[in-house]
Amino acid sequence: MAKRKQTLQAAQDFNISLIGISCHLKSYRLSFAMDKSLRFGFTRIDDFETPGHINESTLFFPCLIYEDTDLKTNFCLIGNHHPQGKLVPSLGQVDFFLLAGDTLGENAFLDILKKTRGIPQVLAAYEIDPAKIKDMDLLFEEMELHLLTAGKEYQAE
Repeated sequence: MAKRKQTLQAAQDFNISLIGISCHLKSYRLSFAMDKSLRFGFTRIDDFETPGHINESTLFFPCLIYEDTDLKTNFCLIGNHHPQGKLVPSLGQVDFFLLAGDTLGENAFLDILKKTRGIPQVLAAYEIDPAKIKDMDLLFEEMELHLLTAGKEYQAE
């Protein structure tokens, strides 16, 4: 009798909306432009830390948050570039990620995407399907932990 090999595959259930943004601005300049265009109010929190892919150093990526009471969700603007590596190497063309804490409605998502594309310095903005990106679930877990710890410090101030 032949032996059967059984594997367990965990379902990736991402409850977020993710936009990739390509532009040459620094994080504070992009957040200011997005604040004006989208009427957001980003606040800088501690940089997101992750181990380097090439060597043992720690890489730091800028991180800004905004809580939208109308949409009842949190937004996080996080950089993808560091001189020694990228946060998500498979998406090297993306300079920033705009992450919505909950899945936005179709109209709200398209409105945010349209207004982001309307910023003159933004070269491209597009939807990213997190389920199609390798190891994105681990990155989101680390990011969620970072946002919880840094967000508490932000709310205390």
